Amino acid sequence: MSHNLLHPELLTVSELFDHGTVYTVPSYQRNYAWRVPQIEQLISDIQDAVARQESNYFLGNLVVTLRDKRRNFEVIDGQQRLTTLYLLLTFLENAGSSPWAHHQGRLQYASRARATEALRRVGQEPHLRAGQVQDSMTDEDGAIHEGFNIIHQYLQQHAGLDRNAFADFLRARVTVVRASLPPKTDLNRYFEIMNTRGEQLQPVDIVKARLMSHLPDSERSVFAWIWDACADMDTYVQMSLTRGNTALRETIFGADWSWLVLTDFAALRSAHSPAQTDTAMTMPSQPLSLDAALQKYAHGSEHVSSTEESSERFRSTIEFPVFLLHVLKVTNGGDDEDEGQLDDKRLIQSFTTAIAKSPGKEAQWVQDFAFALLRCRNLFDSFILKRQFAVSAEDDEGDWSLLRLKKTVSNGKSTPGYVHVFRPSDASQDGEPDSGTCDVLLLQSMLRITYTSPRTMHWMTQTLHWLAQQPKPQDIQSADLAHLLNNFARTKVASVFLHAEPQPQGFGIARIVFTYLDYLLLDEKAKRNFKFQFRNSIEHFYPQNPDQAQSGASVSPEKLHLLGNLALVSVSANSKFSNSLPKAKAENFQHTMETQSPKLQRMAETTRSKGWDDEQVQWHHAEMVALLQGSL
Repeated sequence: MSHNLLHPELLTVSELFDHGTVYTVPSYQRNYAWRVPQIEQLISDIQDAVARQESNYFLGNLVVTLRDKRRNFEVIDGQQRLTTLYLLLTFLENAGSSPWAHHQGRLQYASRARATEALRRVGQEPHLRAGQVQDSMTDEDGAIHEGFNIIHQYLQQHAGLDRNAFADFLRARVTVVRASLPPKTDLNRYFEIMNTRGEQLQPVDIVKARLMSHLPDSERSVFAWIWDACADMDTYVQMSLTRGNTALRETIFGADWSWLVLTDFAALRSAHSPAQTDTAMTMPSQPLSLDAALQKYAHGSEHVSSTEESSERFRSTIEFPVFLLHVLKVTNGGDDEDEGQLDDKRLIQSFTTAIAKSPGKEAQWVQDFAFALLRCRNLFDSFILKRQFAVSAEDDEGDWSLLRLKKTVSNGKSTPGYVHVFRPSDASQDGEPDSGTCDVLLLQSMLRITYTSPRTMHWMTQTLHWLAQQPKPQDIQSADLAHLLNNFARTKVASVFLHAEPQPQGFGIARIVFTYLDYLLLDEKAKRNFKFQFRNSIEHFYPQNPDQAQSGASVSPEKLHLLGNLALVSVSANSKFSNSLPKAKAENFQHTMETQSPKLQRMAETTRSKGWDDEQVQWHHAEMVALLQGSL
């Protein structure tokens, strides 16, 4: 299938949903599945484009095929993005920010009546209730309502966003390429071609090629070796760098395989075995154009599984392009919190700017960065939390983990094992983590679920910067790292809440206030059992629109939006609670509250013993503020 069979059109969002156009998601497509990370990232990216006063913002591609002559398109690829746009437009219209409603009814699901009905309902129900998810809902309609609720919560929590300007930019400046397949296209053949064509060149490939073009022939393969190993974010770098070569692993990472023992790029070059050298990488030692570099260096070698790999699997909390930006910031020594410095859309620009600051010394800069990349990756693997899950586990999310790789010997064979990072070198793999490790892991997971956008993970940059300054990673103490993380959280809480004038209320309260309170409310025993999960929905314990069929004490409008009446919960939990009064929530959802939020659990305990009214809201509010102030 040639590209000329496609008919691409660059359309604004307004043009995408033009009069007469209908998009149908076929039955073979999966249900709507975007959740907090994807939805918030899309809105945040558009918000950034508005703030930077960009002329336009390209959102991506939509592949369709024309079903009939009446502009009825079947969605082949891009339905998640399309549905999110539809929900976003609906919210803005309901909130009074966008009188334009041409999109209504322009998206439907084939053979999924409940999903199509859900799209209609979120556009017609009262704004504050449209996103509620009932227990009776299926994956078809529940996911759509949940997506709408995520949009609702995000925009409510970003009160400074100019919704009218955002809506105007969204309709007129956000663009999508709609590529139409000819009618009667063999879709099976199309999917086969798309899946086997190979990866499209990415900004990270361009950065790699550009950096390597500054190196002589003898060093390009070494750089590629380091880069490709570090790019495999879900494998410990000791394994990806020395796959199958335990002798080399010991040379680079020491006798127990835990810590990088080489001290510079030159030492890595000396250790680099010819066996790792990609002969296709060799070129004469001469300056290269970007095009020439791209042809040689763009893509790394395909990942090959190792028989050494454990039955345990790990998943990084960030992607490689973002990790590159963290390392770049660490090497530059910056402690500021400019979100643009962690924006992977500016990856090429960031590296171009950095290397331009070393005129005539570009090769040395690239060498130093390569070594810093490997060192930071070794520290990242050991001291920054991951997701760990067993091969047979049904839970796709896994558990938070903080482990370092350590050599073990079984039947005379050296194999990788994983131990709690702060355990001594002679410790076994068995046993529960010490209280210090539990504390560090809890603090990091608290920050991870608070700052969900990669651009806002400044705590990670600061942690990596601090770790890189320590002379011996094996001597790092859990108490010191916990102190660093605590200081970050305390500083944030002070700036956005305690020292803010006037003190924020309702959706104006930042997530860190809630998550740090949950951390402070945990005792030592609870710290071992509680697990932070992604939560982005501010729950009014006494609801904004109380269920009139239930009885109980009321809370006045003056107290309704105080911190004392609020908790941070997941979207699904918020939907379960619906508009029930505090008494009903405390009695019917005890387990949910225990797993969601220690603050919410305390509010429920108070309700069971004393009820919940203005007095209890004010008392709990004062208690929480005092707890935050006492932590400073």
